[in-house]
Amino acid sequence: MEAFNPGGILAKIPLFGETLDARQLAHLAAQCHLVIYPPRAVVLAEGDFGDAMYAIVNGHVTVSLQDKRGGEHGVATLGVGEIVGEMSLLTGMRRTATAVARDEVTALEITKVTFEEMFRQAPELIDKFSAVLAQRQTELDRIAAGADASADAIGARIRRFLLRR
Repeated sequence: MEAFNPGGILAKIPLFGETLDARQLAHLAAQCHLVIYPPRAVVLAEGDFGDAMYAIVNGHVTVSLQDKRGGEHGVATLGVGEIVGEMSLLTGMRRTATAVARDEVTALEITKVTFEEMFRQAPELIDKFSAVLAQRQTELDRIAAGADASADAIGARIRRFLLRR
């Protein structure tokens, strides 16, 4: 069986592989924790505050959200190499969707504290992350209507939330 390599997993995820250098990626990998969710377990719930995001190592997560009338809409099914929970973690907004394990899910948990440290050391990363997050917010807004999804607005949220003193 192949050895577990968090750095290799994170490097294949565009949000990390395309924004972090080798040193930053190794540091992030060292801070991750492996978590396992059984089928039908709630990984994150709409409306909660986000203190972590997850990089899926094995299994699938179904993401859904409620529209303004209370109707539930499936947004996506995420699998190996995809992430969930990043918007709330990085902006301080409440979770905009619910993610449930479709089957057994193994994921790397990345906490807010890890990102705070990384952004304090390299604040220029905020702009790189903002562009990726803006695209994801636009997709959610199309379904539920809501927040400003420009890269500048997302970057401002991250700065306010993670770099406030």
